[in-house]
Amino acid sequence: MTMMRRTMMNAGARHSGRTAGWRASRGLPDGRAALLAALAAHRRGAAEAPVVCKWDAGTRDRSATTVAPARRARSSEPTTGKEATAGPLVFVASTGEVDRHGDTVAPGGWRLDAYRDNPVVLWAHDYGEPAIGRAEAVWSDGRALRARLEFAPTEFAGQVERLYRQGYQKGVSVGFRPLRFEERRDPVNGAFLGIRFLEQELLEISAVPVPANGGALLAEEALGSGSAPAETGRALDEVVGLLRGLRN
Repeated sequence: MTMMRRTMMNAGARHSGRTAGWRASRGLPDGRAALLAALAAHRRGAAEAPVVCKWDAGTRDRSATTVAPARRARSSEPTTGKEATAGPLVFVASTGEVDRHGDTVAPGGWRLDAYRDNPVVLWAHDYGEPAIGRAEAVWSDGRALRARLEFAPTEFAGQVERLYRQGYQKGVSVGFRPLRFEERRDPVNGAFLGIRFLEQELLEISAVPVPANGGALLAEEALGSGSAPAETGRALDEVVGLLRGLRN
């Protein structure tokens, strides 16, 4: 992970009208062009897979600056109150729909074992700051990646949790390492539309104001008690893996 290239995907990820691919990314925003170049190097075996972060970073080039100075002063002191004991929240972390970058991420392609060993929740894919929570359970139901998240007993994490519980923020985003992928192209004119991620290793889940995936939100049942246990998530993964092996 220390040698892994980290590539943030920004809001300008959609193609600008010109055909683009692994070798031709002219006309694309810097962050998007960098991602395509990193994927091309990975495909050739010349580099490790980049880290893809699925959130809408606005007009900022997140590949250049990832931490706002004000955030470095955030408190990590333990806090008390109802928020610390209110229980976890259930989120749809990712779906298979076309996102704001023009990409799709296969719900059945998630590899979750490594994440379950280190189930961190971050703020806005900030790998340089302490985690603000953890996933009690993460699983794919074949249509979406879901997670039951618990926030840490720190001041900043408590602030983020309150935003969700009071309805001011709903979105989350995934950071992952792509294992298999292909281009999405217009069937009529061959124009580059985005990337189809077929298999990917989950690294982290982030709380974000605006996710790239419009369906990556606090689940409707989040404030209730209904959620799948970790054992169910593991069983679903095992069944999917078995079926994939039989098909091959």
